[in-house]
Amino acid sequence: MLFQFIFSLIIAFFISTNSSLAHHGGEGGLGGGAGIAGPIVTIPAYPLPKGSKFISLITNYNNENIFSDSKLSRLGKRGEEVDIVENTLTPSLTVGYGFTEKSSLSASIPYLFKFGIRRVEESPVVTNKGNSIGVGDINLFGLYELVHSEKHDLHTALLYGLKIPTGVRRTKDHSGNIYKAEHQPSTGSWDPSLGLSVSKHAGILHLDANGMYRFSTKGIQDTTLGDIVSYNLATSYLVGTKNTRFDKLFPKKIFGHESSWHLIGEINGSWVEKPKSPEGREENEGGTLVYLSPGMRLILDKKWVTNLSVGLPTIHNLNGRRQPPNVRVILGVTRVF
Repeated sequence: MLFQFIFSLIIAFFISTNSSLAHHGGEGGLGGGAGIAGPIVTIPAYPLPKGSKFISLITNYNNENIFSDSKLSRLGKRGEEVDIVENTLTPSLTVGYGFTEKSSLSASIPYLFKFGIRRVEESPVVTNKGNSIGVGDINLFGLYELVHSEKHDLHTALLYGLKIPTGVRRTKDHSGNIYKAEHQPSTGSWDPSLGLSVSKHAGILHLDANGMYRFSTKGIQDTTLGDIVSYNLATSYLVGTKNTRFDKLFPKKIFGHESSWHLIGEINGSWVEKPKSPEGREENEGGTLVYLSPGMRLILDKKWVTNLSVGLPTIHNLNGRRQPPNVRVILGVTRVF
């Protein structure tokens, strides 16, 4: 019962997990990144048990592979317009509740820090615009279990969600000018999403996969920031399943508290459409990016859960002058009730 409970809790979603693809919040990986059990970014097909609930604080950090000022200056001399965000930090608060035996709902609100925004516009002069900081949009996420085969230990679930434009939309740069839509904490648009998740137990491993599509609508500054396709595959190992020397490396108690450990490997991919503004498509935004993401989870006293995922970009086909990030780090702490 405990094992089923731990593997049931689903973390909400869309918290800017792949901000290297585009500067707006929530683009790429639509999984939440906190994870109670099983994967951390991938969304498994287990609903929350009826009446159960959780609260999570998730922090997502992207370290960008950026252009130097001299490189930007050379691009400006050639008549190109390029802007970059050096680092993105997104703490997010998430709550979830199990409504029935087959359905659960969660809500997430992020706070976005976009550091080191620089821009060059058809000249050698590089402008340091500063940082864009503010509350992002609320995201609602639902899961409904479609199939639960006890014989094959297989679950499938329908995933659905809605991003509500509740965040800050008029942050300004050092010169007092309002940032363009891609750099604002809020997109200003109502964006629905739909997807499917599959989970299966395979001996000592647990396999999970999900795919989602987010439909982007017109938001602030008459800009549509682009549809998003996310796809994830994960395998999870519960340490202690086998009584091996490797398993014994992980302590069963920490400062007197009962502990259990999960080792996780994920592939997290996403495609982001180019944003469209009244001036046309933004050629230096969007594209495809795939992370290889090893991770680890620690559960204390069956109540507190800590997750760490390190994403390494392995496949990338980004539009225009975009470069893949150096690393993505997701750290989450969850309290289960």
